[in-house]
Amino acid sequence: MVAYSSIGHMGFILLGAAAGNTLSISGSIAQMASHGVILAILFALVGIIEKKVGTRELSALNGLMNPIRGLPVISALLVMGGMASAGIPGLINFAAEFIVFQGSFRQFPVQTLICVVGTGLTAVYFVILLNRTCFGRLDNERAYFPKVTLNEKVPAYVLAFVIVVLGLQPGWLLRGGEPTAVRIIVPTIKTESTVEQPAIAALPPSIFLE
Repeated sequence: MVAYSSIGHMGFILLGAAAGNTLSISGSIAQMASHGVILAILFALVGIIEKKVGTRELSALNGLMNPIRGLPVISALLVMGGMASAGIPGLINFAAEFIVFQGSFRQFPVQTLICVVGTGLTAVYFVILLNRTCFGRLDNERAYFPKVTLNEKVPAYVLAFVIVVLGLQPGWLLRGGEPTAVRIIVPTIKTESTVEQPAIAALPPSIFLE
């Protein structure tokens, strides 16, 4: 399910790149950065859960948010990672997706609206994931999981910090990709003007005299 969200993010990146303007490409670059951070924390948390619980099958997981016998910290971070992947405001992915949609709507209004609906579907299947794994009644046969060590938590803490900070200060994320977007767009504009110029010069002078 985490991998499915990755495919969705790739669609947003492709949409912004296809629109081909500075705003949409800046959003695509920001989306690539946010995608890397979000997928890193999600896969790290899934790895920890599989190591401590012994499985990653949704049918065998429930009640991990239990504060005594479960994995409450890891579950809380997983909830935050799911919210970030779904594009909840205040987290890193929201600004990237918003800029992509804003830049691509003029060129591809229908496709952009479909992608907006896709963000809602992302929230739906992450709610299903979190409801099955983090909430509900903890299975007594799987109770008292091994404790998560600090060394296992630190990478997730760092990634969570980045997700929150860049979500609250999206300008830091967007400014990093804007120069690259400009360098991509400007040569394209120059190439198009260069291609069009010979065609105008090749017109017979009589056209301009009429």
